[in-house]
Amino acid sequence: MNRRKGRIEDVQPLIEGGRLKVRLRVCKTEGGKLFAFLPDRELSALLPRSILLTTLQEVPRELLETIDPMLSKQVRGRVVRLWQYAERWYASFLPWRSVHFADP
Repeated sequence: MNRRKGRIEDVQPLIEGGRLKVRLRVCKTEGGKLFAFLPDRELSALLPRSILLTTLQEVPRELLETIDPMLSKQVRGRVVRLWQYAERWYASFLPWRSVHFADP
């Protein structure tokens, strides 16, 4: 597992195998960009399925237009920890204890 960090620049919800996935474009702190996916546990914290779907069947494509601006506002600009599993990059949010708020 790699402990790299980066900042989310762009968000793209998509349907993969009938399931909602979120692909992120992340600018790494050490330079360069890569595409990473948001793990299901992170996505479910942002968008609980019970709010979006009445059944747990396949995600309707029309829902992507609704989800896209919501996800963009929630995650664009956030710093994430990057890790790789099975040749795919993933991005997880930092724990709250490491988040610091600036005084105005």
